Amino acid sequence: MSMLYIGPGMGITSIVLIFLIAGIVLVAFGYIIWLKIKNMFKKKK
Repeated sequence: MSMLYIGPGMGITSIVLIFLIAGIVLVAFGYIIWLKIKNMFKKKK
């Protein structure tokens, strides 16, 4: 069981890294959706 323990620094780092990757993915999807909506409004004019 002692082999599974990661120190507080490594634990915080891994949690921050997971949130950072999730944030980057969400921003990328939001940007793609924003571009599609923007192009739809351009085509209507």
